[in-house]
Amino acid sequence: MTKRLVINPVTRISGFMEIDATIDNNTVVDVKTEGLLFRGFEKMLVGRNPLDAVYFTQRICGICSTAHSMASTLALEAAMGIVPTEQGRYLRDILHGCEFLQNHIRHFYQYTIPDFVRLPDKYPLYETDHNDFRLPKGKNDEIAEHYFESLDISRSAHEMLAVLGGKAPHNHGIFVGGITTQATTDKIIKIKSILHTIQQFIIGRMVTDAYAIAQYYSDYYKIGGGYGNLLSFGCFNGYKELGTLYVNPLVYSQGKVDVFNPGEITEEIDYSWYQDKMDEYKPMDTVPEADMCKRQAYSWVKAPRYNGIPYEVGPLARQWLSGEYRNGISTMDRTIARVLEAKKISEILNTLIENLIPGVSVQKEYTIPNSSSGAGLIDTTRGALGHWLKIEKEKLSFYQIITPSAWNLSTRGNNTMRGTAEQALMGTTIQNLQTPVELGRIIRSFDPCVSCATHVYSQGECIKAIQVIP
Repeated sequence: MTKRLVINPVTRISGFMEIDATIDNNTVVDVKTEGLLFRGFEKMLVGRNPLDAVYFTQRICGICSTAHSMASTLALEAAMGIVPTEQGRYLRDILHGCEFLQNHIRHFYQYTIPDFVRLPDKYPLYETDHNDFRLPKGKNDEIAEHYFESLDISRSAHEMLAVLGGKAPHNHGIFVGGITTQATTDKIIKIKSILHTIQQFIIGRMVTDAYAIAQYYSDYYKIGGGYGNLLSFGCFNGYKELGTLYVNPLVYSQGKVDVFNPGEITEEIDYSWYQDKMDEYKPMDTVPEADMCKRQAYSWVKAPRYNGIPYEVGPLARQWLSGEYRNGISTMDRTIARVLEAKKISEILNTLIENLIPGVSVQKEYTIPNSSSGAGLIDTTRGALGHWLKIEKEKLSFYQIITPSAWNLSTRGNNTMRGTAEQALMGTTIQNLQTPVELGRIIRSFDPCVSCATHVYSQGECIKAIQVIP
């Protein structure tokens, strides 16, 4: 018997999304992942000073704000013809790495663990709605203790970011040329001290806990795989003296790794709430207008494609493309990869910190070009993030953003090919239709950040345009 199953909102993710699945004989036979908010940041930026983009785009999200400051800075540097010094790159990449650690630790313990570990009774922040808990009581209770320890550890990663970034989220540090302050000896010592504590937690708790869960939920190595296409814009790579510390820009499909070509990125919107004036377009071509009345559309998330097909981005893609982890592509592999990546990032941060020179300023006065354009492509916590901009008469005339969660949570493409997460959910067997925990476990393995992927929308009300006149 066919049954429709709607989960809205999907909890323990960043932002709001819905899963609309069709179930036949307890198996998912069709599914849509839907992003239900409209963002509009691209429109806010038009007409502004180009340097505003570094700070405005961080407000897209309070979870991965540092990621947007990185991508907007790279796009501005490309448009302004600025090549940062190696010290400048080390400094801002340290800030970026701090966000990786904060996000990964929080996601594993606060978002993933409650799916697999029974937390204490009457815990005020989470009430379980399923009974599929398999760990022995001793191991279960041990990981539950680590769940609470992780709160301080995750927070300390933000404290580390704030040492050079001023505050977190929405740092004031990352900027064209590197960061806005200098790395003094006392700041370096403080960062090293915090990082040591975080690294000990990752090695002694997080990695062990992830493999313990994998041992008792080994069936999740066989579900949630998706298409198996993987993409990275590159991450902690291409340093003049240090080389590549993690992964270069690469793609993987049908068993073959190729060099990433940014010219192959397109967006399709047949199934998204936008006016459909072009079959497909490249990021610099256009930012489509909203259209909530579009008949077949079901999401504000567009459909980014590489060479015409969907790709998965994020920790598993990076671990696979770098050769660090190639066990498989599945729900559990995604979780393991995220934990191993946290360990890898802590090691990279140690390397970057060891190469800092105290007291070096990386800033100078900049001249905004009258007319120019640039792209900032970088892998961030959840995957490949791209900012594209144009400058006319020294003001921003165009801004385009494609986020990691848009890659993973896209709608169908124009050829009806499902998005990556949609395909990962297909064929899943649901043991109990009243508590479909399998769907939540699969979708959370992508660490969705729907605040980034979608937009701000008020049902029944016109979208307001407000002009601030100085």
